[in-house]
Amino acid sequence: MLTLLAVGLLLAAAGCVQPVEIAPPEEREVFVKCILEKGATHQQVLLLYSGGIGEDQFEPVTNAAVTINGHKFENLGDGLYDRLMEPRSGETYTLQVDIPGRERLEATTTMPQVSIESDIYPPEEWFQETKAWDYYINSPWLNPWKRTGNKSVFETMKKQGEESMLSAMPGMLFKLDSNEHHHLYVLGRVEDSTGVIAPIRELATNHLLVDRVNENGHRYLIADRPDLTDTAQRPKYEYYIKRHYEGLPLHENYLRINYPENYDNGLKNIRSLYIADTPLADSVVNRYFGVWGNFEYNIWGTYDRKEAHPVLYFCSVSEEYDRYLRSVQAALVNAEGDLLSTLYGEASGYSNVKGGYGIFGAISTLRHDCDLIWGISTGPYGFLPAFISYSPYPARLPAL
Repeated sequence: MLTLLAVGLLLAAAGCVQPVEIAPPEEREVFVKCILEKGATHQQVLLLYSGGIGEDQFEPVTNAAVTINGHKFENLGDGLYDRLMEPRSGETYTLQVDIPGRERLEATTTMPQVSIESDIYPPEEWFQETKAWDYYINSPWLNPWKRTGNKSVFETMKKQGEESMLSAMPGMLFKLDSNEHHHLYVLGRVEDSTGVIAPIRELATNHLLVDRVNENGHRYLIADRPDLTDTAQRPKYEYYIKRHYEGLPLHENYLRINYPENYDNGLKNIRSLYIADTPLADSVVNRYFGVWGNFEYNIWGTYDRKEAHPVLYFCSVSEEYDRYLRSVQAALVNAEGDLLSTLYGEASGYSNVKGGYGIFGAISTLRHDCDLIWGISTGPYGFLPAFISYSPYPARLPAL
C-alpha cells in the first residue's frame, strides 16, 4: 500500500499537473492514530478518511463507535474521540472502531513496563590498578559528597574552585531492569518552571545496543581543563575522564536502544563500594550505561526549578509503536523536532490496524532531572548526609 507521502512524490516526479479527483469518504481508507500513554488521565483516538494529497485533504470520521477493551469513547468532533482512562503496565488493550457500512477496524497493543535506576558511581576501571576502594570512599577529591557527611566540605571545595573526580564525570549512570524487554527511546529537554524551553539536539551513550540510524557524524568531546589548580590532577583527568567518555558518536535528537529480555547492559562494571571489604565484593557487580551530549549535568550548581536545567526522558514503547516509529524515521530526517515529538504526519510504511491503516501503540515514560540533591546516602557506616542523584519518576511524554 502506497502512503500519501509516496503518492505525492510519484506525482511530483512525473510532473503531473492534472487535477486530482478525491473519492467520497465511503470509498477511502480510514487512518487511525492512538498512542496510549501511561500517566495520562485521558486517552484519545484520531480517525481520518485518507485519499487526499497532503494533510489538508484528510477528512474527519464523524460517525464512528470507538471502544478500547469495551469502554466507549466520546466523539469530540473533527475525528477525535476521547475517554477518561489510565492504562496499566503490562496490560493488553484492543481498539475497535465501527463505522456504518464498513468493515470493523481493530488493533491490539500492550502497555510496556520500564524501571530505571540512576547513580553517580565511577567506572570500575578507575580503580583496577590499585583496587583502592577505601581511597575512593575516604578521598574528598574522588568523592566529597558521598562520605563527608558535611555539606560545608562540598561548598568549600566549590568556592575554592576545586574539582572532584566525580564532578568531572560527564554525567550520571543508568541501569535498566534486566527482567523486562524494552524498546527504549531517550529524549533530552532543557526546562524551567514554565516547562520545556528547547530540545537537547545531540545525545551520546556507551550502550552497546544503541541504534546507529541517526548518528550525525560528530563525536562527543570532553573539554580540556587548563583551569585545574593542582597540576597533578590534570593527567588524572586526561586518563580517567577522557579515556572513558570521549569519542562516542553523537545521535541527532534522540537515542533508540533495543533492549532484549534478560540483557544485563553488557557495559561498565560498577562494584558495590559499600561492601568492598566483604566476601560479597566480587559477586555484587551491577552494569550501567551513561547518557551524555551537548548539555551539562548540574553537579556543582544549586538546583532551582525557576532556572533552566537539563532533563532526560526514558520512553519505553510497545512493539507496534517501535515499528511505526522506525517506519517514519526516514521521512523525518530533515524535519524539525525529534522522532517521538513529531509523530503527527500521517505517512507511514507500517500499520497494525486491521481493516484500515495507522498505529495503535503504547508508551511509558520516566523523567530524570540531571541534577544532584542533598539527601541521605546509606552505607556500611549507617545513614549519612550526601549529594545524591534524583531517581527517575513517571512523567508524560514532553511536547515541543
